[in-house]
Amino acid sequence: MNTSDQQSSTNQPSLIKAYLKKRKEEIEQALNALLPEPEGHSKRLNEAIRYPLEAGGKRIRPILALVGADFCRRITTEQAYRGESWAGVDMEFRQALLTVACAIEMIHTYSLIHDDLPCMDDDDLRRGRPTSHIVYGEAMAVLSADALHTLGFQMIASIPERFALEGFRVVRELAVACGYPGMVAGQVVDLEYESKPGNEEVLEFIHLHKTAALIQASLQMGAIMASGQDRDREILRKVGYNLGLIFQVVDDILDVVGDTRLLGKKTGSDQAHAKLTYPSLIGLEESKNRVEKLKNEIMALLEPEKDRAAILIDITNELVRRQT
Repeated sequence: MNTSDQQSSTNQPSLIKAYLKKRKEEIEQALNALLPEPEGHSKRLNEAIRYPLEAGGKRIRPILALVGADFCRRITTEQAYRGESWAGVDMEFRQALLTVACAIEMIHTYSLIHDDLPCMDDDDLRRGRPTSHIVYGEAMAVLSADALHTLGFQMIASIPERFALEGFRVVRELAVACGYPGMVAGQVVDLEYESKPGNEEVLEFIHLHKTAALIQASLQMGAIMASGQDRDREILRKVGYNLGLIFQVVDDILDVVGDTRLLGKKTGSDQAHAKLTYPSLIGLEESKNRVEKLKNEIMALLEPEKDRAAILIDITNELVRRQT
């Protein structure tokens, strides 16, 4: 299989865009049902919890959880693009998987609220809207992020008891990805290397932990819920590793050449904060080459899996060419 965008499994980017839009709508409908209503003494807290989630976003991490489950369930491209991923699935499993996917988005959003704080990356725009601490103040931003963090785990713990073993394994996967071995470690090293010289080993550590860990875990969590075989989970683990790096390197590139209106956040912030990024370390063109290399490695992993891998191939190409 040729690994260029032209040789995507469908050769029709509109199909993957429609697929991602439909799955995003599924996630957002489920999220709305799970989030607390803004009422009572906790009205303002609940508003602050909903605010960053209602701003939208790509929802790529929860979608990857659904895709990971479909990969293990041998869902074909035709089934996926016709909206038949749930065919033959009982409602209880569907709701449990969607709940796990929503938990991932809650955890991701908590991390964004923290990232934007003045003591972190100090950003005042996220998903095209003022950041949480600008709207609600720093104290409420911290508390609403804390609430989202724990709410994510609470949601997983609420899935039916028939999925207790899967739920336990999902919690373990998510805790490692978002805790001190994962996102927290990546954020710490990212802050430590502001205005300091670094190297590729340090930069890869930051990206793997701060970004790739949760993307990798998203695929794994879907696979766990679908009782995926060890071989399938290993493929998804390797794909998630590279896909997470692609996502962050493209983010680094877009911070240099992207459009603030499309991104929904300010560009140039990495340079303003003297961040260690791929463009700052190896240059813009070499960063683009690195994305292509990572993409090719994903294609090599997925090519033998034929039709059931097509959605992941198309998502990879979509994330490589994204402008938001």
